[in-house]
Amino acid sequence: MFVTNRDNTEALKTPSGKSVWWLLSKEIGTPNFEMRYFEVEKGVEGKEEKHPFEHEIFVIKGKGIIKSGRQEVRIQEGDAVYIAPDELHQFFSFGEEALGFICVIPKGCEDHLKKLS
Repeated sequence: MFVTNRDNTEALKTPSGKSVWWLLSKEIGTPNFEMRYFEVEKGVEGKEEKHPFEHEIFVIKGKGIIKSGRQEVRIQEGDAVYIAPDELHQFFSFGEEALGFICVIPKGCEDHLKKLS
């Protein structure tokens, strides 16, 4: 078993301006998936992205919009989102607090983000 807390994990900034905390990763021995926590501040607008792997998202605070191509869906605390491999996606936050969500991906797929500062 391994237990950690977001407050004991270093926050990194992604190229699109989101903050990311790597909570459970292959470095601690996860065999299949990695769990990250993201925050998107109001006004942060990154580019649409796509990746060759799926994402599972669970919103734990705030309100926002997830955009995929021409489709825009409002999301809020308690919502779960599946993003298919190679699906364009982009997150926006609105409201006073940041949009905060857990994101689970297959192990090793975004190792390049672990090196950001």
